[in-house]
Formats: sequence, C-alpha cells, structure tokens
Amino acid sequence: MIRCDRCQRRLRNINAAAVNGWNCIARNGDIVGYVCSDCQTPEENAEAEIRYATLDYRCDAFGNITTRPKGTTP
Repeated sequence: MIRCDRCQRRLRNINAAAVNGWNCIARNGDIVGYVCSDCQTPEENAEAEIRYATLDYRCDAFGNITTRPKGTTP
C-alpha cells in the first residue's frame, strides 16, 4: 500500500489519473517514499515537472530506478 510520507493519505487506485501529482522519493535508485500532490511544496512540484520533461525513467534488471536524458539512445 502506498501512503504519503507526510500526511499518510493512501493512494487508492494505481492508475494514471490517481497517480497524477504524486512523487516518489528515491535514494541510490531505490524508492524510499512517496509524497502526495497536496503535501508537495511549489519547489518540489517544479523540480518534478522539470525532471519529467527532461529525463526518461526506467527500471533496471535489479529493480532500481535509472534515468537518462530524453532523446538519447541506450
């Protein structure tokens, strides 16, 4: 079950509409937490939007989240 680390709100339906606005917190490629859209600061939201616009996110063979600049080849 996914919950916001700040307010403990539960992410009820894991689909594109429900997840919209939620951010994950990653350290060294591992997801360590989540923050709902209501708890994000404007700065956190801006950072997430910039990253989403410039990076491709992937999950490697070990389950770690990796990023690569958009438009680059593997």
